[in-house]
Amino acid sequence: MFGKLYAVAANAFVETIRQPIYGVLLWAAAGLLMLAPATAAFSLESGGDTKVLQEVGLATLLLYALLASVCSATGVITREISDQTVLTVVSKPVSRPLFLTGKYLGVTGAVLAGYFFLSVVLFMAVRHGAMETAATPYDQPVLVFGGLALLISLIAAAFGNYTYGWHFSSTLMAWVVPLGTLALLGALGLGKDWSPQSMTKDFGDLKLVYATALTFCGVLVLTALAVALSTRFSQVVTLMLCVGVYLVGLLSDFWFGERSRLVAETTDTGLLFDALYRAVPNFQFFWAASAITQELPIPGSQVAQVAVYALLYAAGILGLGVALFETREVG
Repeated sequence: MFGKLYAVAANAFVETIRQPIYGVLLWAAAGLLMLAPATAAFSLESGGDTKVLQEVGLATLLLYALLASVCSATGVITREISDQTVLTVVSKPVSRPLFLTGKYLGVTGAVLAGYFFLSVVLFMAVRHGAMETAATPYDQPVLVFGGLALLISLIAAAFGNYTYGWHFSSTLMAWVVPLGTLALLGALGLGKDWSPQSMTKDFGDLKLVYATALTFCGVLVLTALAVALSTRFSQVVTLMLCVGVYLVGLLSDFWFGERSRLVAETTDTGLLFDALYRAVPNFQFFWAASAITQELPIPGSQVAQVAVYALLYAAGILGLGVALFETREVG
């Protein structure tokens, strides 16, 4: 069973990486993050530009993950159902729950790869800092190491594609993720003037690390929702429903939580609000940008609890998707 699950997940991962929309979303988000140090310097508050940079960066990561998960899920599930190529898999001894679970793992792995790379770019941008004034110096280690990592990756991907026929975008990902990570580690060990420094100096409090981890926990739920909805709906409808659930989840505390406490819980209205509050995923748990801007602590225990919440919720949504897929006519 695990061999079949791995085969389905690996196929979904490779197929997702090779989708043109995946590369477009990834590099569009990377470009926005690279430009963030120059475009975030408008808070008119000393030190406020860095907070704006971090919040904009986290929002970019979330937007990328939402679009990438929906487009990837519909690409590997809805298209296979509409083209009836799914019959070649489910007609073999591969159950529909295993097929859908494998697709979810593959799509999640591909989104995670892109999310990790964008997180590296975000850390590099935050380390560089916002260009608050014309006299603000550039962070040379970030620019040099980051530029070299990108240049080497582009050359390797172009050479492999031209010489050996390797897929360009997937080869580029295979090179830029590890090289980008090494570039970040190298920049963290050096100051802006190339003087050695402790690697924990810039992000020693781990607040930004925890914030990106919390955001990805929300991505796990959104990806599970996209996979489940893709068994029944088209790409546009799936995207609209995912955005709707996300927006409702952001306002869940106000719409359902507060009203369930204001209305007597013994009444039908109170019970309804309480049930909706428990059923709708609370995406406020996954958004920690406000804590960063208000300089509030983000404890590691909170990240662990939210991760468990996200995994359980994603499993529940995936179970609903299995139930929807079981009765879906694919022939």
